[in-house]
Amino acid sequence: MKNFCKFLAAVMLAVFCVSGSALAAEKEVSSIDAIDKGVADTGETHFTKTGLELTECKEDYTVAVLPYVDVSGLEGRSREMAVNAVKETLEKKYPGKKKSPTKIAGSNAVQKAMLAHPFENGEAPTLEELVAVGKACNADRVIFISLLPVRENETGFMVVVGSQTYSAVVTMKLKCVDVNNESFLYNQNIEGIGSSSSINFWRIGEPSHAKAVKRGVEDCMENFLTSFD
Repeated sequence: MKNFCKFLAAVMLAVFCVSGSALAAEKEVSSIDAIDKGVADTGETHFTKTGLELTECKEDYTVAVLPYVDVSGLEGRSREMAVNAVKETLEKKYPGKKKSPTKIAGSNAVQKAMLAHPFENGEAPTLEELVAVGKACNADRVIFISLLPVRENETGFMVVVGSQTYSAVVTMKLKCVDVNNESFLYNQNIEGIGSSSSINFWRIGEPSHAKAVKRGVEDCMENFLTSFD
């Protein structure tokens, strides 16, 4: 794993050097827009719920969102809707408007910081490593997001007319680091359940697997993002 991480860092550095001048001329992409590029992460399991409504952050700080990690095994539409749900919830808290007090670190700055401070184990970045990346891109907060394997289940009945429900149990490893205090604001695995139902006539119509996954991801992300200011 250590050799793989070093190899990955070398490849990313080469790509960054070649494309850096061209990217500089384009509009800066935020680290939220670029979350769907990353490596795997695993960790301990600890669930929590806040029950709070997710609203726009009004605090004055800069947040860096590291590339999104997907080891869920999802494919196609389900995978696409999962990453969209992550982006949408992040943008609800951090809309990135010109007058927003909370700023979002740029994708290029985050990428450069990760190249300068590669993780010893890409599957389990430590507090010290996340703090180093945050300092390197001048961020006050660092967010790390990983989607773990999804457990799926389908229930229901059908004779001529029946109902079916598809449920997805989504588990995500989520971290938020206070760079200035060098401490975790959040460092847990959290579980969310999403479902999709349909009324079927013979075999016409079926529940959406992708929508169930999306709702499970939204549940996890909303609980995560309402756990800190």
